[in-house]
Amino acid sequence: MSIENIKRLSMNTHFYSLLVQSFLTGYEKPCEIKLVFMALPILIHKESREKLCNANTKSRIDTLFQSNQTVGDSKISGRTRLTGYLNRYNVLKEYCKEIVIILYSENKVLINNEQKMIIVKRINYKNFSGTVKNWLKCAYYLGVIFSKTTDDHLSYFLGVERE
Repeated sequence: MSIENIKRLSMNTHFYSLLVQSFLTGYEKPCEIKLVFMALPILIHKESREKLCNANTKSRIDTLFQSNQTVGDSKISGRTRLTGYLNRYNVLKEYCKEIVIILYSENKVLINNEQKMIIVKRINYKNFSGTVKNWLKCAYYLGVIFSKTTDDHLSYFLGVERE
């Protein structure tokens, strides 16, 4: 199998669009397109998803990713779960553009005059099974978490400049 085929399989924009659809379902309100760009690097990172597996409707971005965690006998910052975020963010920008196009062309989202995405076809992660269900659950709760804060706070917390 060629490197290009491996890359295509691991960076599947149609699967990522399903993740974003679940994220927008959890977000529930019109969403800045840039938040999709900010969410995907968290969702594809295994350590971030491990934290999101325990998320619930009361979780917040700062409590979920800032609280200390114990590894062996050591306590380390919970933000290590976001290690490499900026690199993933920059790599995934082009994929995020494709994801928006896929969701819009499949009539799963609308984009209003304020350039915000509005979910049209919600999905329920409980209707899926196995690993896909876990990924979609993480995406859903990340949407819930993002909906509780401002774009500025997320930009600051994640270290992404406002564009």
